[in-house]
Amino acid sequence: MWKAAEVLVTDLGDELVLLHPAQSQMFSLNAAGRLIWQRLPASTEDLAALLAQTYQLEPQQAAQDVQAVLDALLARQLVSRT
Repeated sequence: MWKAAEVLVTDLGDELVLLHPAQSQMFSLNAAGRLIWQRLPASTEDLAALLAQTYQLEPQQAAQDVQAVLDALLARQLVSRT
């Protein structure tokens, strides 16, 4: 299960901008990343199923895309595993 960190979020419609106050870092998410972020907390499998359904992706591709987004967010301490 993945959980979002306490960050400031600015919704710009087709993208989401996250600001980690403790680190003064900004991170921008595209539409797919926005969808993932807004569904947290969730499991990797649930997020991949959502991405596959929303964007008509093959399950394997959706799983890879979700993992790439989560890895990038984790590296910036914007998400954590629970």
